[in-house]
Amino acid sequence: MKPPTKITSFWHNQSVNTRLWFCLIASGLIYLAFTLAFPLARHYATIPPVDYAKLTRYSAFGFIAYVVGILALFAFYTLFLKLATGEKNSIRFIFGGGILFAFTLAFSYPQTAIDMFVYAIQSRGWALYDLMPLSVSPSDWPSSDPWLGLAGEWIDTASPYGPVWEWLSLGTYHLSGGEYLAHLFVLKVLGVLAYIGSVWLLYRILLLIRPRWALAGAAFFAWNPLVLLESAQNAHNDITMMLLLLLAVWAFIKLLLGGETKRSAAYSIFFVAAFTAAILIKFIPLLILPFFLLAVAARKIKWSRQILSFVIYGLVSLLLIFLAMYPYWPGLDQWAVLYSGKSAGRSVMALLILALRAKVGTNAAFDYAQGIIYAILGGIYLWNLWRVWQQTARNKDCKNASDAETIIARVFLSSFYVLFWYVLIGVSTFHAWYLLWFLPFAALLIPKTRPMRAGLVFSMASLLIIPYYETIRVWVPALLHNHLLGHIIGVSLLVIPVLLTLRVTAQKNLISF
Repeated sequence: MKPPTKITSFWHNQSVNTRLWFCLIASGLIYLAFTLAFPLARHYATIPPVDYAKLTRYSAFGFIAYVVGILALFAFYTLFLKLATGEKNSIRFIFGGGILFAFTLAFSYPQTAIDMFVYAIQSRGWALYDLMPLSVSPSDWPSSDPWLGLAGEWIDTASPYGPVWEWLSLGTYHLSGGEYLAHLFVLKVLGVLAYIGSVWLLYRILLLIRPRWALAGAAFFAWNPLVLLESAQNAHNDITMMLLLLLAVWAFIKLLLGGETKRSAAYSIFFVAAFTAAILIKFIPLLILPFFLLAVAARKIKWSRQILSFVIYGLVSLLLIFLAMYPYWPGLDQWAVLYSGKSAGRSVMALLILALRAKVGTNAAFDYAQGIIYAILGGIYLWNLWRVWQQTARNKDCKNASDAETIIARVFLSSFYVLFWYVLIGVSTFHAWYLLWFLPFAALLIPKTRPMRAGLVFSMASLLIIPYYETIRVWVPALLHNHLLGHIIGVSLLVIPVLLTLRVTAQKNLISF
């Protein structure tokens, strides 16, 4: 063992409180640097919208600053996790730091995604021209609109989101008074509030099921740099979806742990309403809805009542989705959700397509790649569905808290893995903010190490892969022109570290950072 240096000795001689303050201040300064370098108020009118690479003109300094900044944020994040998990007073650092970071990033230009501009454009079209975003793309607007160019490459695409998101986005338009910069800031505030609400709900949920680990779980999500950058800096609607989904999870836990009481009906209604609202922002929660319905049905004693309960909850959810979608339904041929998977990039699926197309052609390669990936995902899904059903069969009736907690843990684990593998290998085009779909479940599974470590490594790899695609491939034209080679490197840099993490932590079941 190496003898401690003066720096390490000085560090360890400081109190835990002092070290927590150091992590908070150091992280806050990095987020402030991200914001001051590219403030939203200065760059919001750039047409078309640009990313950090174009803002820095593909410079070596911009590349190094981004990579070093992300690495430093993750270093302070992991250090904070070590300290916060053992310090009872760290709750003020978890929430205070998260709120400080989020509101700092609210003033930053969205440096790695333009979705926020698209949200604002779509709402503007609905408010000014009565063009519902689910049915009409911005290209159908009057060409004289001064902000039309901010739709960027999405100008010909209708909204792939649900009506709940479009209502919320329209509300932000009216709150802003229709002024474009103000509208962007209101969207930012919505993202920040959804982030804060999600952290608080994670903490409250963990207090119900694993109170000893509530601080660690909240810290894992709240201080994750990817969560903060995608929720507050880029203001993705995924964090709003997760807020509603976590509300449903809270009601789900109260329903299972509370047994049959007078409040059961209220919790049931709240669970279905919140889960359906989350689906009506983005449709991804539909994947895991059956896991929750199986668990809720397990509260009934007889098999016939369990089946009836599952069917009723499912039909009510589908009916609510139908009623919300019906007035705005664009038709199956025009539904943007179906067309979002017709292109591929920066993903395992894209790599498979590129590897196959020389032999079978692009169209056939796309079909084969989709078939292979969906077959794997189908197996993963059915296995997890079987595990949830098995667990509910073993612990049916939820006779005591232990039975209910066992079922809850299985539902969370299956939800995590289905969403995790879908993001890792199943999406046709990979985006870093998709990790918001499963990171809350990794926090809820604490003290299991495997999901948390995989989530941490995946978060870091997802942010660090961005400069490879946006800057390095511009510096090395061969990687830009040779798509297969470019994707072999890019997808490997993203996927391999995550797979290695899963393998290394496979046998561990205690938290250890």
